[in-house]
Amino acid sequence: MGPTHQALLELQQIDDDISKARAHAGAFEERFREVEAPLRNLENEVDALRARVTDLKQHLAKLEAGAQSKRERQYAYEQRIERTRSMREEAAARAEIDLIRRATEADLAEAREVSQELTRTELRLGELERQAEKLREELAPRREELQQESDAAETELNRLLDRRAIHVEQIDKAALTLYERVRGRRERRALAPMTPEGACGNCFNMLPLQEQTEVRRADSLRRCEACGVILYAQE
Repeated sequence: MGPTHQALLELQQIDDDISKARAHAGAFEERFREVEAPLRNLENEVDALRARVTDLKQHLAKLEAGAQSKRERQYAYEQRIERTRSMREEAAARAEIDLIRRATEADLAEAREVSQELTRTELRLGELERQAEKLREELAPRREELQQESDAAETELNRLLDRRAIHVEQIDKAALTLYERVRGRRERRALAPMTPEGACGNCFNMLPLQEQTEVRRADSLRRCEACGVILYAQE
């Protein structure tokens, strides 16, 4: 095996290790999601209740303002009755007062219902906020442990990337270009041994005798005509 083949084999091993390290580091995102899922669901429920409390408060304020406005209108009609000079005008004013009173009572009745619902919702919100805080504290050690593992995985990945960057500086540029082209984005095997029988160790296609000789000589990089991998003779 020539030095170029040996260097490419070492590069292939480094790249395989990088692929494993990248997959390992990338898996932590899903692990974090799994650990935090119960808390995230609880926090979503808390957010929904907070929004509901805000809506109820706004609705309650609107009802109370409406009731107050109707009281003022009722007072204005009562003042008008005192100044009216005809039975007809007085009857019309009293009819209007009666309508306003009923509308006011309806607003106040609805306001009481909304106020009761607001109280229940705020109590439930307080309970869920306490549960969320407790769960947050319980999950903190596990999240810290996962973060340490994730940091270690990232450190290992960066170490391998640095090692690769140093290693490729020692490889012939043309050989490196061929290796990168064969390996491709799907990270397929770029090199494979030729079997003792003279077949490709990747697809097991038999090589012509002259090609077997060239692979054993290791003067240049020879590729399998069937699958395209770079072949090398095992020691």
